[in-house]
Amino acid sequence: MEKRHRHPFAVTLTAWGVLILGAGYSLGVLHAIFTYSTIESLPLSVPAWYFPLSGAVWGGVWLALGIGLRFGKEWSRRAALVAIPICFCAWMADERLLSRSATALQSFGFEAVLRLILAAIGVAFLIGAGPLEHYRPNPAALGRDLSMEKTTTHVE
Repeated sequence: MEKRHRHPFAVTLTAWGVLILGAGYSLGVLHAIFTYSTIESLPLSVPAWYFPLSGAVWGGVWLALGIGLRFGKEWSRRAALVAIPICFCAWMADERLLSRSATALQSFGFEAVLRLILAAIGVAFLIGAGPLEHYRPNPAALGRDLSMEKTTTHVE
């Protein structure tokens, strides 16, 4: 049987970041639902249902990928490498399509650079980790290192 190594810290960190991103999109869905009547009254270039729908789609994608990354699934690493640039491009399109205020236009450059840096870090971590099939999540409780514990084998 092939020995499986511990999950790389960079992938664990990326998994938690992806889970937080999914939670943020999910909270955005709740916000869009609770303020739906206000959104409907605004003169936007997209229908009011676009915000909860897009948030639900991206929230679901990021939550699924975060859970897959946390449990060391190779499909999630490959899908995240595709989803990160797609999400960045979708965000750029949304910002260009929906940004009408002077504040949003002024902060666009900073936000674009920040999102590009974070996306590049996530992609670099996922590429650098290599295939996840050789890793397993750490089964130890928080703060407990199982590698130092003695194990006994029963031989009959």
